[in-house]
Amino acid sequence: MSTAAPAVTPLARVLVVDDELGPRESLRMLLKPHYQIQTAENGRVALEQLPRFQPDIVIMDIKMPEMDGLELLRHVKRTDPSIEVVMITAYASLETVKHALTHGAFEYLIKPFSRQDLEDVVHRALLRRRADVGARGQIAKLVEEMRQLSANSGKLEEAARREAAEQSLRVTQLSIVREISRTIVDQLDPQRLTAAVTEQLRTALGYDKVEIVSEPPKSLDKGAPAVMTCAIQDGGGPLGHLVIDNRPSQRPIDPRERELLEMLSEYLAIALRNSRLYGEITDTKRSLEQLIASAGDAIIAVSPEDRVEGSIWNPAAERIFGLTPEQANGRPITELLPRGDYGDAKRRLAGGTARHAFETSVTVGHTRPVELAVTLSARHGRHGSLEGLIAIVRDITAQREVETQHRRSEKLTALGQLAGGIAHDFNNLLQAILGYAQLMKQNPRDAEFVSRSLNVVEAAAVDGSETVRRIQQFARLRPDEPPVGVDLNQIVHDAVALIRPRWEEKIARDNRPLDLRLNLGTIETINGRPPALTEVMTNLILNALDAMPDGGTLTIDTRSDFGRHIVLTVTDTGIGMPEPVRRRIFEPFFSTKGDAGSGLGLSMVYSIVRRHGGEIRVESEPGRGATFTLTFPVASEPVGTEPDAQLRRARRPARVLLVDDDQKVLGTLTEQLRSVGHTVTAAASGGAGLAAYAPGRFDVVLSNLGMAGINGWELAERVRRVDSHTAILLITGWGLREEDHGRLKTLRIRKCLFKPVRIGELDTAIQDALASV
Repeated sequence: MSTAAPAVTPLARVLVVDDELGPRESLRMLLKPHYQIQTAENGRVALEQLPRFQPDIVIMDIKMPEMDGLELLRHVKRTDPSIEVVMITAYASLETVKHALTHGAFEYLIKPFSRQDLEDVVHRALLRRRADVGARGQIAKLVEEMRQLSANSGKLEEAARREAAEQSLRVTQLSIVREISRTIVDQLDPQRLTAAVTEQLRTALGYDKVEIVSEPPKSLDKGAPAVMTCAIQDGGGPLGHLVIDNRPSQRPIDPRERELLEMLSEYLAIALRNSRLYGEITDTKRSLEQLIASAGDAIIAVSPEDRVEGSIWNPAAERIFGLTPEQANGRPITELLPRGDYGDAKRRLAGGTARHAFETSVTVGHTRPVELAVTLSARHGRHGSLEGLIAIVRDITAQREVETQHRRSEKLTALGQLAGGIAHDFNNLLQAILGYAQLMKQNPRDAEFVSRSLNVVEAAAVDGSETVRRIQQFARLRPDEPPVGVDLNQIVHDAVALIRPRWEEKIARDNRPLDLRLNLGTIETINGRPPALTEVMTNLILNALDAMPDGGTLTIDTRSDFGRHIVLTVTDTGIGMPEPVRRRIFEPFFSTKGDAGSGLGLSMVYSIVRRHGGEIRVESEPGRGATFTLTFPVASEPVGTEPDAQLRRARRPARVLLVDDDQKVLGTLTEQLRSVGHTVTAAASGGAGLAAYAPGRFDVVLSNLGMAGINGWELAERVRRVDSHTAILLITGWGLREEDHGRLKTLRIRKCLFKPVRIGELDTAIQDALASV
């Protein structure tokens, strides 16, 4: 900071006030050659310096913290109205200019301004200050100067000559600085900047050698008159050294040149720092451009007006949408993305959401629809306003096709597992049926053996029927029984009673301790189907028994969860299961028991629990047993209780038209119906059944549902066209879809039986049909 002035001609005093170091130091360096300069970083410091420094001019930034320029201007003018004040700022408005000039500012400079503008304003401000000092002071000063000039005319002449030389040198130096400044401003490449500055200094000032190096050579004598080194550094640290070497010519470097070079090194520090930042920005920009260009996803810039900005439209975008950057530029984004999806995303982003993703299908640039995954992100301005969007678009068409193929493959795999499981179970049953049938043919006179064999055959058929029933219920092709009020505690007792023989047999056979603990709490009724729930408990208990080959404890708990749910847990102390098995435990036909398991038990448990509106989960670790937790909703309203056994009623023989296109089934059903006293007319097709039918001829029409030609539905529709009273029953081996139940009601079909059907079930259905007519 300069505080001294030449003895003959005192320099004017200028106080620079700015809260930013860069602009403050820049003004100091520009005005330092002609004026005494002091700087202040804020208004408070400036006011403290006023009485000591007594400036002629104060140059201040209008926007400063604590005390802004206008407030400081008022304080300065109250202290000394003759001090001229120049205001500078990076923004301006008429209101600001009005306030500044009203409070006595001399001039108003708007950044950026040239050095010439600055020097001109300071010069005019000094002229006005000197004019404002007053005529008396000027005359006194003039007399004193004339006296001094008269007494020291020789000295003044010599001083004038020296001043003229000094001014000439200053002009030369300023000319050099001006040229180098242009180079610094215009050149951002570090190597070109260094080469240009060193060449200009060598040519303009006649130096032998000029270099900008990271470190000066160790052999250089820095104290030699013909050598000078200037450190180039800023707040971020050292950037290099400016080295002047006149040793070949031995011409000493003038002190005033040294001052010039010191000042120039400060400018070079700013220039080199800027050039390095520019290089980093250039490298970053190049990397980002390469990243965007090589990205597999389309990257698109969208303007605030919802139009594509061609500046960011990478090759992936060109590939996906079939448009070059020139073709896409300015195009509404809603021509590429659905208007509704885009509008919804933009509203979310404007509301503060960082990003929004959606999937869509488009046909732009393609002959068939393309599946796209779109992610939109907000581009916010400096003030937080939404200034546009960035869209990242991925073509997921191939991915979706692969997923579709994978799902199809999984379905085929699951179908294969299902078919294999069913084949396994039915082959076992058929083996029993076929084996005993052949044995009975070999021993037809052994009545006891035939009876025992028939029992086995019947049991195998019933087991097969049960397997089919489970599959149909699992596939929702067979309706469940109507729900009734069920006490889960009673279900537990019933299931325990059913498995008690096997439990005791296992204890006796394996000689292993098995302990059963029932902790049944007081619980509310749930809506359910007792047979299905008993099957759930039976499967869980049997599964627990199989999991405890070395014995253990089975604990069954029930409790009420605040009157909203009933929680039932089945816990065993068996071998447990690893996580991969636990995750698949409810999959159909998944079993860890090998040939001993069908894989249907726990999948049926899961299906029944879900159909009852419940939840089931399992917790298990190897060696730590397993706990199945079932949760059922409490009955929301009273329901009927489980129906009692059907009351006895008088049987009526019926005239039955039986229609089925399978001769074996037709013959079997005919014999079953006749065995209980019904008169049967058998028809081997839907057409034969219609030919045999006449209004009033039959009490009941019993038809197979799936037949070639005229099926059971068509037969029922034609009968209903001519007869609205005759009872119609259907029988099927396929099952019923959800929509078929409404069709049953429309045609007033009493019931649909599911094959295989027992004689008692068949007769009960006919008796119910007769009772309803």
